[in-house]
Amino acid sequence: MYNYRCDNCGAYLDPGEWCTCHSTHEKNLRMVDELLTEDQDGQMTLSETMKRQYRNYMEVEHGNIIRD
Repeated sequence: MYNYRCDNCGAYLDPGEWCTCHSTHEKNLRMVDELLTEDQDGQMTLSETMKRQYRNYMEVEHGNIIRD
């Protein structure tokens, strides 16, 4: 039995196999950066809500969009 393990995630690997946990983690971080933006007050919000200028999920769900 081979005892190859990934140092990062602990996955058991076959001889010569490379773990993809690091590249997967980097890809997930890039996706989060694309989805989230920082609001004026430092709050993290979804980019889609900033495009449509929604304030919270209740306005989206009930269609009561309040604009200043």
